[in-house]
Amino acid sequence: MLGVYQAYSRVRNAGGHDVGKAFADGRSIAGVEEWLHIDIERRLNGWVHRTEPVADISALEYHTLHWWVTIGVVVWLFWRRRDQYRKASLVLALTTLLALAGFYLMPTAPPRMFPGYVDIMAQTASWGWWEASGSPGPQSVTNEFAAMPSLHCGWAIWCGLMIVLYARRTWVRVLGAIYPPMIAFVVIGTANHYVLDVVAIIAVIAVAMMVVHAPWKRLWQHAVRRTPAVAEQAFLLRPPLRGAASLGEVRSPDRPRSG
Repeated sequence: MLGVYQAYSRVRNAGGHDVGKAFADGRSIAGVEEWLHIDIERRLNGWVHRTEPVADISALEYHTLHWWVTIGVVVWLFWRRRDQYRKASLVLALTTLLALAGFYLMPTAPPRMFPGYVDIMAQTASWGWWEASGSPGPQSVTNEFAAMPSLHCGWAIWCGLMIVLYARRTWVRVLGAIYPPMIAFVVIGTANHYVLDVVAIIAVIAVAMMVVHAPWKRLWQHAVRRTPAVAEQAFLLRPPLRGAASLGEVRSPDRPRSG
């Protein structure tokens, strides 16, 4: 996990310098959403801005839950569901690494950087808890163009899945199911992500789950067992030797010729 975090820090910050491409990508995503009629960011952001308690709670959730809930679920799995911890942590690590590839290959300016949006995190930065960007670290070393896909939602979806799958109490599983859509509302309402950022991370997690949970060992053993059978079948189906009517008529060297 420490190695993944180091990679996260380096790659995330390395991709935040191509300003022109980042704004072009942001406009492209907005255009696709408009074509699909799912461009709800501006309306949702305006409502959050006008509803002060929602804006304050959203800012608080955006800044804190991303880290603390994720860390809490990791620790809980390690101590209480050790049998599931290895694969669960691999899904989280692979999701993060795939998201890093997105940050690097497709730097994207979030909605809050475009006219017509209100930066909710900047609006509440006077509380003294965070930079205007809402970053947990200094703004000078943070890639503000790491929007596609939404790792906030990625970690939230992972937490929700782990809680729903492995928690024993019903009310805890209900909270786990509510957590991802709540974070999706927060990241879109604060103008930090597009709807398609959330859709993209859902696809990333689906890939990570398939890779980690695929029965690779059984598939490998099945392939190895099939190899000799396939070779034998290929031998039996090859054309007969010239002059022989069938495989059974091929004579051994020491067999006498019949009259």
